Amino acid sequence: MRLLKNIRSLLGNYQLKSGIFHYHRGEFQQAISYLTKALDPIGKTEETDRNLAVHYLTQTHISAAEHFEEEGTLVKAMAEYLEAIRLQPGYPDLYFRLGILQSKAGEHLEAIERFKKAIEIHPDYLEARTSLGFSLLKAGKRKEALEHFEEVNRLSIAAISGPFEKGKGCLAKKRDLEAAEFMKEAFQRQPHNFSYHYRLGLQFLKSEKLEEAIQHLQQALLFNSSYADVYNYLGVALAETGSPAAGILEFRRALERNPEYIVARLNLAFLLAGEGEDNDAMAELKSVLAREPGNRAAAQKMNEIQDRQASLPRVGSKVGEGSDANR
Repeated sequence: MRLLKNIRSLLGNYQLKSGIFHYHRGEFQQAISYLTKALDPIGKTEETDRNLAVHYLTQTHISAAEHFEEEGTLVKAMAEYLEAIRLQPGYPDLYFRLGILQSKAGEHLEAIERFKKAIEIHPDYLEARTSLGFSLLKAGKRKEALEHFEEVNRLSIAAISGPFEKGKGCLAKKRDLEAAEFMKEAFQRQPHNFSYHYRLGLQFLKSEKLEEAIQHLQQALLFNSSYADVYNYLGVALAETGSPAAGILEFRRALERNPEYIVARLNLAFLLAGEGEDNDAMAELKSVLAREPGNRAAAQKMNEIQDRQASLPRVGSKVGEGSDANR
């Protein structure tokens, strides 16, 4: 669940809603069918719905790939990742995942190209550089492998020393909570463990096992606190378990890492409105609509807040004040 339930209920596109429904049920073929229809024809689907359809269609292909990988049918898994890449070619993790499968299948030259593409998009992608080094070794390209392992070494040191120095600075200023966060980033950042907990968190969230989802997403953040998506998913899980204040905090953390993250901003706006923080909610909704003027859910929530505010008595007014009958 990338969006809060009360936002998903406002989606106007039947194909999109049906696709999301089947995605959460793990019914990949049905989800792909509906979500593909939500994208066609171009020009007749609102931008917001289109963006969501692309997101959920990509996630469906990823889930299908993971399913086939668990079954051991690598060819089908690779085909699903290729479909996901076609939808979102700028997503480096897709190339990395595909490269891992191609390496398992003995396609080392193909894997090398996938890892290189992931690094081209995200130069500091430590896991991709590490895997690239091993694939180059298997292909007999020792000099190039050494160059990438030297870069892995540099990135690994930087990943520890940067937050460590910041943590030391916070300790010197007696800012213990901030120091703890930097020290976690320095010494508990283990990418492979992050991936494990992140994937499990999403699986539990999709099946609405929210407590388990929260545990794994929180654990993922201990290993890597830089991904806005993780905070957004955690915010959704917390909000759906009846912890709106905690959800608001996580959505704000997501936006600190990516101010252009419209989904997190929309989730935040709806939670703020639910907590009666109308002014803050309106500010977030205006920001959403400035980026996506056709966002139906944001427009509807804004109208709802404006109607509610208009119905409230003005401060200092008396009952009946201002009506023609009392003039």
